[in-house]
Amino acid sequence: MAQTKKYKPGENCEKTAKYAEYTESGKLVNEDIDVDEGHRFPPAQQKGSYFIEQK
Repeated sequence: MAQTKKYKPGENCEKTAKYAEYTESGKLVNEDIDVDEGHRFPPAQQKGSYFIEQK
């Protein structure tokens, strides 16, 4: 199974899509974040948070 890519807040987005934000421990924070290719991911509320593309 392929590894799911995790994006950090402020990182450049590689693909226009909907993303979900998770805490460092893996708890879902927000599951409806639109990010366009070439734009940066939004700031996170908690340290260690990351974004994963929704399938």
